[in-house]
Amino acid sequence: MKHVCFLSILCIFLSSPAVFSAKVPASASDSISVRYYFNPVVKTGTRTAGAQRDLAASISVITPARIQSVPSHAALDAVNTYVPGLHLTQWNVMGYGAAGVAAGKLSMRGIGGTADTHVMILRNGRPDFMGLMGCTIADEFSVDGVDHIEVVRGPASFLYGSNATAGVINIISGKKEAEGFSTRLNAGYGAYNTQDFGLRHSLRKGRWSYNLTAARRSTDGFRKDAKNTYEGNFFTGNVSYALNSKTSMDVNASLADLYLYDPGFATTPKTDDWYDILRWGGDVTLNHRSRYGESYLKWHGNFGRHRFSDGWRSSDRMTGLIAYHNMRPIRGNTTTIGFDLKRYGGHAEGSVAYTEKTILEYAPYIHIQQLLPARLLLSAGYRLEHHDLFGTVSIPKLGLVAQVTQTRTVRMDFSKGFRSPSIRELYFFPSRNEALKPDEIWNLEAGFGQQIGRILKIDAAVFRITGDNLIAPARRASGSGFQLTNVGKIENKGLEIEITAFPSDRAEIGIVSAFIDMKYPIPNMPKRKTSGFVSWRFSGLTLTGTLVRVEDWTGRDSAAPFPNLYPMKDYTVVDLSVSWRFLKTLEAKLALKNAFDASYQAMYGYPMPGRMLMSEIGYTF
Repeated sequence: MKHVCFLSILCIFLSSPAVFSAKVPASASDSISVRYYFNPVVKTGTRTAGAQRDLAASISVITPARIQSVPSHAALDAVNTYVPGLHLTQWNVMGYGAAGVAAGKLSMRGIGGTADTHVMILRNGRPDFMGLMGCTIADEFSVDGVDHIEVVRGPASFLYGSNATAGVINIISGKKEAEGFSTRLNAGYGAYNTQDFGLRHSLRKGRWSYNLTAARRSTDGFRKDAKNTYEGNFFTGNVSYALNSKTSMDVNASLADLYLYDPGFATTPKTDDWYDILRWGGDVTLNHRSRYGESYLKWHGNFGRHRFSDGWRSSDRMTGLIAYHNMRPIRGNTTTIGFDLKRYGGHAEGSVAYTEKTILEYAPYIHIQQLLPARLLLSAGYRLEHHDLFGTVSIPKLGLVAQVTQTRTVRMDFSKGFRSPSIRELYFFPSRNEALKPDEIWNLEAGFGQQIGRILKIDAAVFRITGDNLIAPARRASGSGFQLTNVGKIENKGLEIEITAFPSDRAEIGIVSAFIDMKYPIPNMPKRKTSGFVSWRFSGLTLTGTLVRVEDWTGRDSAAPFPNLYPMKDYTVVDLSVSWRFLKTLEAKLALKNAFDASYQAMYGYPMPGRMLMSEIGYTF
């Protein structure tokens, strides 16, 4: 409670015009873009650019300033701080690992929290997950080259298919807007020999633009009883070319080369449990605009090579095609017709060798948005997903947005989420079952948005999620051993709140909070989670504070097939940072992570580090 009080006092102090802004006018660099925060243009929720307030889905946008405010280079750390109803497990200074008991497990609205992927992660609109296990590798998603992140809270399977059961995270690359070159070098050092070196180089010249990044990060880790070092090399690239005034091409690529150790439970520390992970991917996108609408064609792929200390070796891939066309056939109507295709698989060996496995999925879909009288916006979508094994799945969606006033909206959304069984669940390990059907859930939600001048924005959503055929282990009919079957159930109700305030041109204050009632609780998903943040800018100086409070949750151990569940201690973590831009080209930053030295675990059995001081200096030319 004392940490909450501290942040509240800090918010009031930093935002007070009497303290900081009574006599000194804000410069353009000091001011925060209120218009962008209050009504950002987003694309993830509909695959057509539109104002956030016009969408029936609940969407959170993490802006560049908010990404920079998090004292971490992991994209999912920013998502964990700024998105209500979402939680991420952690275990070290940096890094998450892989496999079932590792960190980096995402849950949203009470769905997930395990190695199974119920939250889809996109890079510039292309899906990115491991082709064999169906899971995401959290370590590969850094903020290098990232402009902003859009998060759909709630099922988005009608647009994105399998794995978008609980929501979608779209990590969107930045592009250089001004003509000419720009280069930034940065170096950082902090507690536990944590090191960070990065390079960003970008160009815009005529029809061409590119943005390239490279980074190396490492730490010795803080656990003295175990080996928990981490090394990561990251590369991203974005190249854009305007073929003419109507047609453009984008090429994106990323690579992450990781070597890290799992320190193990505090009761059973490890010194030789390592992960060697290499992942890379990319896409080529053609975009054409004409009087008939907008057409998009994207070829994409992502690949991986994994080696673990227990003898596991695997190689996986996913390739695919995304095509859709946005048109406006009548006044007030936007219709999207699309087709997705992806083929994924690979091979692996552990205690036994697994043969090459591949799966093909494809789906046509349609999404219609129609403006009606009385400021009503009706939307409806339908997807027909086809899978090699279980045939077809119908995925409907229905939404309604009412523009009550120019500053107030009410929305409703009814949608279906589904997840295809992964190759692991179908073919690997003793619990495999080739007769598995997909997870299916139904989501009903209502939302409310209110803007008060240029000072305050409030968004709230209530939801109810149900399902009774989720993939879960069950004892075999013979009584000998266990097998994965469609016996899992879900019945969740919840409330999500986002509040953003701009008490002055230089200050931003925000609170995001979620309350979830789970009839069938899952591990690693808090029933109550609240984040608070404050930012203040003045004459090249930026002060930032974030607070995360996690309450009423359970953890799990590594017992299989049924892990033991343990009540976890509530915790509050406060991070503070200050950055100073000087001499026009230099920037220095100090960050104090876990400023109040809280003793806590963000997943069962793995203590988190105490207070840590990090420093960084950057040079831009």
